Amino acid sequence: MTGNVAAIDRGTARRLRRLFGEAISFTREDRICYSFDATDLRFLPEAVAWPGDAAQVAGAVGIAAESGVPVVARGAGSGYTGGSLPLSGGLVLSFERMNRVLLVDAKRKVAVVEPGVVNDDLRARVEAVGLTYPPDPASLRVSTIGGNVAESAGGPRTVLHGTTRDYVAGLEMVTAEGDIARTGVLSGSRHGWDGGPLFVGSEGTLAVLTRVALRLTELAESFATLWAEFPSLGHAASAVAQLTATGLPLSVLEILDGDTYACAHEYVLGAAPADSAEGALLIELEGSAREVTEGVATVSDLVRSNGATGVREAVGEKEREEIWEIRRSISPAIARLGEVKINEDIAVPRSAIPAFVGEMRRISSEAGLPILAFGHAGDGNLHVNIMLKRAGAGELERARRAVSGLFAVAVEMGGALSGEHGIGITKAEHLATELSPVSLDLTARLKGALDGRGILNPGKILADRPNPWWDPPGGNEDGCDRC
Repeated sequence: MTGNVAAIDRGTARRLRRLFGEAISFTREDRICYSFDATDLRFLPEAVAWPGDAAQVAGAVGIAAESGVPVVARGAGSGYTGGSLPLSGGLVLSFERMNRVLLVDAKRKVAVVEPGVVNDDLRARVEAVGLTYPPDPASLRVSTIGGNVAESAGGPRTVLHGTTRDYVAGLEMVTAEGDIARTGVLSGSRHGWDGGPLFVGSEGTLAVLTRVALRLTELAESFATLWAEFPSLGHAASAVAQLTATGLPLSVLEILDGDTYACAHEYVLGAAPADSAEGALLIELEGSAREVTEGVATVSDLVRSNGATGVREAVGEKEREEIWEIRRSISPAIARLGEVKINEDIAVPRSAIPAFVGEMRRISSEAGLPILAFGHAGDGNLHVNIMLKRAGAGELERARRAVSGLFAVAVEMGGALSGEHGIGITKAEHLATELSPVSLDLTARLKGALDGRGILNPGKILADRPNPWWDPPGGNEDGCDRC
């Protein structure tokens, strides 16, 4: 157990069974299914419940609050920092059943959804009425809105449209005491202080979301998709710095190194690319037809002046989707290069991307480990992936030093530890390199004020513990023999 939280005793188990009926499980088989996320680290919960509405969530949190049982809200479990892992056992609330789009108001440009709605399903729903929901993480086909809000997820379109935080218009949530609270447009009030933004990006440590109101935007009149290849990642990074200074309506600006591109190309199309590019950019423009047409010409000239060996514009939806499938398949594609993939989503100012790429190459050489890079270059959010073998103890230590070095460089350049994945448990030990003691204390006091017993997603963000990659825990495999 972590902190002062308690195990689920027989009395608590009986109360939870009465609340959920068949929608709760204490069996080991079910609990194992909710013990891991994309990090592949594992912590076994004592129970898993599938709430159907806010009242059940409030009832469950209220019971947990009385007995001190930890509660972890879970969406699709696609996170890379351990945010949905039940470190302290306790109760996992999985939102698979709360997956309804409750309202799409085309006139007000607002959608109201339950937290289990899949990102891509929402986008398809609103595009049917001529609107769009821009935030689209690479995992949009599986990741849920609740998880996107908890992490303030970004995505390829962040450069023009912003992150999830910019689209949250209101929240319904359950507090650590089991009460239901509402903010923004869901509160029914247009006056006074709106505390909703406080909970966006809080990783489920302050409240449990049960409903989200989201702002929608108009679909673009026109768009164009381009693919540019470069002789080095440095050339591609230099092009990024210049492209973002042009003022063009760039909605997507994704960067890939050569190994990442080759792996994803073969994964999607079954063969390595014909050209051995060492860097690539996926670029999209959107706006009026005139803006896009003029923008394509400007972009083509600029990337060629930065050494691009090839530039092509996608012709038709099939070619565009093929390019996007390569981008979205990167994570599973490069996972084949090693038994362990440590994925860090480091953010740096866009102008610093070329310098950061140079430092990343230096750190990779010193560690003797391959570091692959790709990500949302348009807002400086780079995903650096260290590939290693699980059995290599020496590799783990070198990877630890490499990660620390990458974080230090990013912060020194005015960046951050995370652009969209959050802190969770994998970055908690490094948070003090980014936040001042005053900021850390303020964060801790806020957590204490809103969750005095520490039952909501304990052990995350402010935890004083080593990264579990370097010191894999024994976990809580004893399970819940009291249930």
